[in-house]
Amino acid sequence: MKRLTLLFGALLAAALCTLPAADAAAQPKPTKYNLCRKHPADGPYIVYDAKKGAYAATADKRGRVRVMLYGGGPVEVRSSRGAYLFSVTPHAVERGPRELPQAPKLFVTSDLHGNFRSFATLLQAHGVIDGDCRWSYGNNQLAVIGDIFDRGYDVLPLLWLMYKLEQEAADAGGAAVLLLGNHEGMVLAGDVRYTRGKYLETARQLGMENYRQLFSPDTELGRWLATRNTMLRIGRNLFVHAGLSARLLERNLEMDTLNARMSEGLYRTSKERREDPTLEFLYRSAGPVWYRGMVCTDEKYDPLTPEQTDALLRRYDADRLLIGHTIFPDISTFHDGRVIAVNVQNERNRRKNRGRAVLIEGSRISVVGNRGVKRVLEE
Repeated sequence: MKRLTLLFGALLAAALCTLPAADAAAQPKPTKYNLCRKHPADGPYIVYDAKKGAYAATADKRGRVRVMLYGGGPVEVRSSRGAYLFSVTPHAVERGPRELPQAPKLFVTSDLHGNFRSFATLLQAHGVIDGDCRWSYGNNQLAVIGDIFDRGYDVLPLLWLMYKLEQEAADAGGAAVLLLGNHEGMVLAGDVRYTRGKYLETARQLGMENYRQLFSPDTELGRWLATRNTMLRIGRNLFVHAGLSARLLERNLEMDTLNARMSEGLYRTSKERREDPTLEFLYRSAGPVWYRGMVCTDEKYDPLTPEQTDALLRRYDADRLLIGHTIFPDISTFHDGRVIAVNVQNERNRRKNRGRAVLIEGSRISVVGNRGVKRVLEE
């Protein structure tokens, strides 16, 4: 069996290496992230190849990519340093609802950016998962407002954890939801400016032109990402990665339409998105995964007026909006508490015991860190 696996890997790599090479002259200059090859362990990537069959690819602690036939069942997920974290079994995927009733507890965070340890310790501190990374939050809810990709070394463990928790939470009567952020849209369009070199090396060893091919619709995680929403309402709380602009209000898009169009454009390049006026708008500065004008007042961000904020909340039938994207030293509120910004420097705030997430219990909204409630925003 081992010889068969090795032979399959060699044949697969040879076949993939026959793909036409990308135009070197068109490739951007490598960034500091691209040049960093620390902590090379990576994977698993489950790929469904029409010609070669299903396979799982992983990179070991030395960065050597291994390919094995995949016939279904659980796969091990390891950290960027090679330590075992948990196992995950692929399950059926479908688009989640755009609206959910609010559970007794709703835990909200964002912008994980490849930092598995920081995220896992936060969830464990609040009983969302146990020490084995299994869902332990019962019928309660977890919402992650985008941006798992880029910057960090444990993107795959984070993706697989959210993938796994989605099923485990549903089985318990709860919900674990990942929304799309701008970095999902960047990586899956082929923009890897903030992607660590280890990931690009995995794709290179598999003969792929671009890292995004490891998340194509012919992969397990690609199928799942293609069904993630961009906008979600839970109870009276609305969620989107960056913010909602007045220009979006003018377009009067229904939530289902916005989610479907964002998914439609997810795997298109920037050039391809520009060919569709709606996709060009959604994936640019006034769109829901880039717009900063709800929390930044500089004119270049086209900031919202209080009246426009009211109109947006009325349009999408919500009392408040929770967003990520723009980084603040701690959880921050804007527009008289109607906009809550939850993106912080997660690792720094973990070490300094600052706010890292929002916990909503009925009408009570609290800022929480790794050591419990930090302060109450609203009773």
